[in-house]
Amino acid sequence: MEFLLDQRPNWNEATGADFSALAHDHQRPPDRANSGADWTTWLILGGRGAGKTRAGAEWVRGIAAADKRARIALIGETEREVREVMVEGVSGLLAIHRADERPLWTSSRGRLEWQNGAVAQVFSADNYESLRGPQFSAAWLDELAKWRQVFGLGTTDALSGDVARWATIVLTAYFGGRSIEKVARILSRK
Repeated sequence: MEFLLDQRPNWNEATGADFSALAHDHQRPPDRANSGADWTTWLILGGRGAGKTRAGAEWVRGIAAADKRARIALIGETEREVREVMVEGVSGLLAIHRADERPLWTSSRGRLEWQNGAVAQVFSADNYESLRGPQFSAAWLDELAKWRQVFGLGTTDALSGDVARWATIVLTAYFGGRSIEKVARILSRK
């Protein structure tokens, strides 16, 4: 155990950033939707420390590695939260890559670019208008239960337009406290 704890700062380099060998079942994308069809939305609910952010980041990493034309939206409550958790955080996109495969992060543009050409862009849920226009193949939405306006529950629809129609979506959300009611309302929407 001490050996593993000592390796933590260099864990990605020491393991070759092979998350698949270490991931829990709930951190792996489903093979199929309950209907047997391809899934379009994967909801990861969990408490603190459940590995939601790591699972979301690993999913984005896999999309980017598999598709050089991938255009990925990274959406959080604010652009600052996307940057600090989803991109620069301890389980974020920069941290989960080995140094030699890490995407280029241009913070002034809110943009990650992988060596193969795949791109991820940062968006704030409050600025849903910025999602109009760009076409995305995938989207990771983090902590949607914290958003003031989600899926038509407020005065705006944070997923209007291109994202809702064309993207495969992963939603990561804390499931506890006051968020339970909001997540239940989101899941029950028609």
